[in-house]
Amino acid sequence: MNESLLHLYELQKIDSQLDELIENRGELPQRVDDLRQMVLEQRARLQDADQHVAEVDKRSSEVHQEIIELREKVEKYKAQQFDVKTTREYDAITFQLEDGQKRLARHVDESARLGLELEQTRTEASSMKEDLLEMETDLAQQEVTLKSLMAETEEDEKQLLKKRAATLKLVRPNHIGMYDRVRPAKNGIAVVPVRNGVCGGCFNAIPRQLVLELKKGDKHAVCEYCGRIVVGEVISLAVDGEPQPMPAQVAHNEEEEESE
Repeated sequence: MNESLLHLYELQKIDSQLDELIENRGELPQRVDDLRQMVLEQRARLQDADQHVAEVDKRSSEVHQEIIELREKVEKYKAQQFDVKTTREYDAITFQLEDGQKRLARHVDESARLGLELEQTRTEASSMKEDLLEMETDLAQQEVTLKSLMAETEEDEKQLLKKRAATLKLVRPNHIGMYDRVRPAKNGIAVVPVRNGVCGGCFNAIPRQLVLELKKGDKHAVCEYCGRIVVGEVISLAVDGEPQPMPAQVAHNEEEEESE
């Protein structure tokens, strides 16, 4: 019997047990990962919103101060109009007054716009904080549940991984390479035995001559239908033991014994 193929089949059995263990955890691990990512993204959005609030608030304060200064200048220019002695001085003051009034009007408009933007951004930031709090609470609860679930299967997973590592060392590199290529494409099942002349993966018939060649357990084949690695039944018996008969088969055998 090919020891490498024997251990390759053992590796498949171990990986199937690990897959079942992980599958029994359901979607919770992925749910927790998704929530963690959502929390990180929400924190980044909230940070941007807070920064925007700070920038708008700063600009609003600057505009407010500039409005105060422009109003003072406008009032000063108005007063100076009465003190001028020449037309040239009057025209110059009038020009400065009109320019100041235009700038003041633009600043007043900007101040109003910034006020609305600041209010809206603060409201959005407040809503983001509430959403983030809910998400963080949900994440914390899901993490506790996942931790509890992981604890239930942690020892089993640890033992299986230890057994897998030991088994992996007993498999030839070429068999491992073939296994690693086939397994992802076949829903985790890469190695199957011959069962009553059929492929243990897709249940299509295997040529009789090939079944006889696999019988000794010193070689493998690739199923022409499903592409899985097929080993002789002697290997599966060495790992699994004799298959247990189905209840219907047991009843049928008992009936035959009674009739005899």
